[in-house]
Amino acid sequence: MNIRPDIAEFVVDLEVFGKRKLNYPLEVAELLQIAVQTGLISEFEELTFQAKFLTRTQNIMKQIGHEAQGFEKLSTEFHSGIEKSLNLLKILVGRVATDIIQKYSDAFFAMETESFTRLMKLYSDLSWIKNWQIDGRPLPYEIKSSIINATQEHANRQTIGNNQNNKSTKSLSRIQRSAVLTAVLFVLFLLIDPPVTILGWILSLGIAALLAYIVIQILFLTKNPNSHRIDFK
Repeated sequence: MNIRPDIAEFVVDLEVFGKRKLNYPLEVAELLQIAVQTGLISEFEELTFQAKFLTRTQNIMKQIGHEAQGFEKLSTEFHSGIEKSLNLLKILVGRVATDIIQKYSDAFFAMETESFTRLMKLYSDLSWIKNWQIDGRPLPYEIKSSIINATQEHANRQTIGNNQNNKSTKSLSRIQRSAVLTAVLFVLFLLIDPPVTILGWILSLGIAALLAYIVIQILFLTKNPNSHRIDFK
């Protein structure tokens, strides 16, 4: 299986985060890539949860010993967790090529002490992925999802901005037409019934100049939409 560069980089970062070398870095990368490619993300995350639980429970059982109170209950939960985790692991591995399935079957699924020891070492590695998530760090598929969401959000903002600019341009066009119509009616009024005093002419010319200024400004804004564009970043 060819491991994706981002997943390979994640495994390296995971070792730095855990301040330890993984027992099975290739297998960790393979399981993560299988989950991403097949969409079995929830199964993978449940597996990492079970791996953390089993690793911690085994450590507690070793510390307290067989004679301690509560050991039997821990042992029951531990064996139940092993069964659940193996089922999840088999679901993930069952989606890949036969040679990969055989590799995992020989290494981790055999009912032997050495196989169980390897399985717990793999779970120790997977438990660090859960620690990674608990620390608030994104997994490779979460990073990709965040990028897609950010891109979509930016596109939505651009669309909203363009729609508002189009509405602004249409509004300016309507105002421009109204101003031109008002100016024409005012000119016709002056021709039909002109002012009789100098003050009347001054006021009339002032109003005409103001209307002309408004028309020119609206025309400028319509032809140069960037001058009134709302910036959505």
